[in-house]
Amino acid sequence: MSFLHPEVVSGWRTSNIITTTTLLTLLMAAGCAGTQWGKRIAYSPASFVEAMQAQAPEMLAEDLVIPFAVTPEMVVRAKLLLERMPLLHTDIDRANRLMDALTDEDEFGLVYDSVATSPPAITVERGYGNCLALTSIFIGLAREVGLVAYYVDASNRINDLRREEEIIVDSGHIAGVVLTEKGYTFVDYDGHAQDYRTFEIIDDITALAHYYNNLGFELIFNAERAGEPVPREEALRNFELAITVRPDFTRAHNNLGVAHTQLGDPDSAAAAYRTAIEMDPKTDAAYHNLANLQMRAGDLSGALALYTKALEVRRDNPYLHYHRGLVQYRLGDLGAAEESFKRAVRLQRDYIEAHNLLAQVYYQQGRLEEAEKVKATVKLILAGKR
Repeated sequence: MSFLHPEVVSGWRTSNIITTTTLLTLLMAAGCAGTQWGKRIAYSPASFVEAMQAQAPEMLAEDLVIPFAVTPEMVVRAKLLLERMPLLHTDIDRANRLMDALTDEDEFGLVYDSVATSPPAITVERGYGNCLALTSIFIGLAREVGLVAYYVDASNRINDLRREEEIIVDSGHIAGVVLTEKGYTFVDYDGHAQDYRTFEIIDDITALAHYYNNLGFELIFNAERAGEPVPREEALRNFELAITVRPDFTRAHNNLGVAHTQLGDPDSAAAAYRTAIEMDPKTDAAYHNLANLQMRAGDLSGALALYTKALEVRRDNPYLHYHRGLVQYRLGDLGAAEESFKRAVRLQRDYIEAHNLLAQVYYQQGRLEEAEKVKATVKLILAGKR
């Protein structure tokens, strides 16, 4: 669960973060026997280890995680709960019952937490997990009871955005699909299936890359939220593990740049961002982060071009509009800066920095009454009245 736009981070573990699971039937073009267009996408735990040893022989054994490896005890519980329901004759009924059981207080009783990536055993021990953690348990158990289930990368849905220290981190969003009599059925544990634009079935190895990428993000996010020193080297190592698993994993290259930025290595950061852009020209986070580097280095024209490019990919990012406005302001283009700051505050009404700079634009243009109205809005935001 991308500084940032972690595509799925929208809150943390409290009693009201529990969301209703969503089961939505969708037709999808995918294979039915663990392969997709000739590519293997589903593995047993043993074959997964073999595949990883062949693909990344340099990876240490202690670093390798099988994200869908459910414990024997969990499998027994899953089979018993299905056996207690003799009327569950269809795969869609069994899949629905299994999905609901993970968050049913009388069964597994797991709680959704947007920043809690962990393997199945730890997730069950803790009692909570994020989209990847809960989906992994569902996929592992579904396969153990004879269902065909795969991971899905649903990161292109309509997402919440989050900014940390002017850097955009990309964590993505993982859900699942299970094959039933009705086709492929979508399984999502954060309750936003209606918001999805596009998604794709991914193989188990790519899911592991998401696992490491999420861990790196969470190390940064949780430390900053708690006001503690950020373990940046450890975060960087997790992003490197994600790239080891999937060298073409764009999000991890962006986040590797984030880690290098925070460690004070702008050259390595820029190289990572450029690699992400080369791999995926539509990766707005990498454009955004590279533009931030260039702005700080004083290359305002270069930064402006990159912000504009990022906005061609994603228009609904208030931080992009703000940063483009900041560069336009520094370049003396007050009219363009005004429009950028207005767009930023339309997208995020409590965006204080954008409001303040919009007021400065008005002051410099001699529009004192409008400036004072914006400053009054800022006071209301700070007072919690807007």
